[in-house]
Amino acid sequence: MLSRPGCKPGPAWMRNVSIALADPDRVRKFMMPFWLFLTIYMLAILLLTHFVTAVAFSMEQSYQSPMHIAGQPLISYGYTASGIIAFGGRATGIIALGGIAVGVVAIGGVSLGIFSLGGVSIALLALGGGAIGWRAVGGLAIGQAALGGLSVGRYAYAGNGAAYGLDEADGRQKEQLFE
Repeated sequence: MLSRPGCKPGPAWMRNVSIALADPDRVRKFMMPFWLFLTIYMLAILLLTHFVTAVAFSMEQSYQSPMHIAGQPLISYGYTASGIIAFGGRATGIIALGGIAVGVVAIGGVSLGIFSLGGVSIALLALGGGAIGWRAVGGLAIGQAALGGLSVGRYAYAGNGAAYGLDEADGRQKEQLFE
C-alpha cells in the first residue's frame, strides 16, 4: 500500500467523521449538513413515491420509451423494468430505482451496483442500513473501509459504535480482528 510519510492508513474522511461523531460537542455542527440533505432527500422521495409504488405494484402498467440507446430503452417503468433509467419492483439499468435495484447507480430496498443506496446495499460505494462494499457506510457496514454503528473491515470507523478492524479500528469499542 502506498502512503505518504507521516500519514495514517485508511480513508481520512471516514476517520474524521468517526472522530467528530465521538465528540458530543461537535456532533450537532457536524450533523447539520446531513440532516439538511436527509430532509431534502425525503421530500424528493415523497414526491416520487406515489408514481413509483403505483408502477411497482401494478402488474399491467408498464412503459418503455421509444428512444433506445445501445438497444435499451432510455426510460422504462413497470413491475420488471429494464432500461437506461428504470423504475419498478425489479429494476435493472444504468440508473435503477425500485424494490430490487441492479445498476451502476442503484436505489432501492435491496440494491446492487457501483454506487448503491438502500436498505441492504452491495456496491463499491454502499450506503444503507446494511452496507457491504469497498467503501461501506451504514448501520451495519462491512468492507475494506467501513463507517457505521457496527463496522467490520480492514479500516473500521464507528464513532460511538463498535468497530472491528484488521488494521485500524476507531470507535467507542475498538477490537482487532486478528492480532
